[in-house]
Amino acid sequence: MRASKGIPMYPRPSRVFSGTRFKQLRKERGIKGSVISRRTGIPECTLSAWVQGHNKPTIEKLVLVADILGVTVEDFLVPNEEVAPRADVA
Repeated sequence: MRASKGIPMYPRPSRVFSGTRFKQLRKERGIKGSVISRRTGIPECTLSAWVQGHNKPTIEKLVLVADILGVTVEDFLVPNEEVAPRADVA
C-alpha cells in the first residue's frame, strides 16, 4: 500500500465495532442506556453516538460496557463488510 501526503496506509481490520450489535446486546439483556451510563460514567449521548455510527468507543470504555452486559469485547465486533461506511466521511 502506498501512503499519500505523508499519511501511512494500514490494512483494514477484518472485524470492527458495530453500534447495531451493541444495541442488540443491550436490548437482549434488558439493560437501558441510562443504566450503562450511570454505571460507567459514559454519557448517554456518547452511547447513542456509538449506535448511530458517529464515533467508536475506546477499548477501555468497551471493556466497561462489556462487563456490565456480561459479554466479551469481541461480542461487539462484526466483519468489516457488515458496517456501512458513513456518508459524510470522504
